[in-house]
Amino acid sequence: MISLIEPQNNATVTLLKQKHLDYIRNPQSFPTAKIDWLNLMETQEDQSFPEPLRFAFSPRVDGEIVLIRQNGERRVYPAVAGEAYLSNLLIDEDYRWYARIGEECSELFRFHTDPQAPRMLRVDGISNVRDFGGFATEQGGRVRQGLIYRTSEMDTHVQITEQGKQTLEQELGIRLDVDIRGIKNEPRGPILNEARVKWVNFPLAAYADCFSEEQKKLYGESYALLAREESYPLMIHCWGGIDRTGTWLYILGGMLGVSKNDLDLDYELSSFSRWGRRSRSSDQFMEFLRELYRYGNSLQEACASFMRACGVTEEQLERIRRILLEEPK
Repeated sequence: MISLIEPQNNATVTLLKQKHLDYIRNPQSFPTAKIDWLNLMETQEDQSFPEPLRFAFSPRVDGEIVLIRQNGERRVYPAVAGEAYLSNLLIDEDYRWYARIGEECSELFRFHTDPQAPRMLRVDGISNVRDFGGFATEQGGRVRQGLIYRTSEMDTHVQITEQGKQTLEQELGIRLDVDIRGIKNEPRGPILNEARVKWVNFPLAAYADCFSEEQKKLYGESYALLAREESYPLMIHCWGGIDRTGTWLYILGGMLGVSKNDLDLDYELSSFSRWGRRSRSSDQFMEFLRELYRYGNSLQEACASFMRACGVTEEQLERIRRILLEEPK
């Protein structure tokens, strides 16, 4: 007889490490030095990975874990000596699971994942990977999970593994790789299987540098991709997935109605990557916000107006909202 041990039946489990939770509860938004986002320096150990969820059963022999989502989708994972450690589960999701040894199956257990955003992800060989979904909006809705992923680059300063590519292409189902490197002949190019994942490139700038006419055109072209259903799921990345990626997502999230506090927090959580601290209190970030608020009095108004100034039409904005937002419960 197979007995399930962990996670316990009807448990609520967290997918974030304690250090991440501590920061979310008490952000340390100290001013930081100006970031040279085209020449990042590694300053610390990478701590951007989530806490894997342990599955355990007895007898402690090799077998399989079968995990079932609310929508009925099921995935099978190998278990060694009665254990498996899984990452990249959805937040605020009901799961069912059982263990299988040969032809024998255990009883069915249930658990729920904590709703705390962000959903941090593990992709072997790269870092600073998060789902942009999961954040609540000020209108009572929520950004859908599984549609937009922010990541570091996959080559040049890091090197994605074959397992990492498999996670992106098969587990996360990426269809579009939005590579926003390329300023001043910065290396860029497709890394994933081009038969499965389309690669596009927009050499974007970060912070207040995004407000030039040339940059607004590029920002507009990149945002326009979000109005197409076939673009999803997509990943967006620069070098570290912090500054240019953070600027692009901050504006998008503001337009969608995500609160300033959550967007500031999501920006700062990149401080757990290997490329140093980021702060909502830095002169660089505050200058970006001052320029952004020239487009409107509220964050949502300013971000939507900026996107319009970049050439995104009202119809495209509405399509983006319809695709990316869940209805208020």
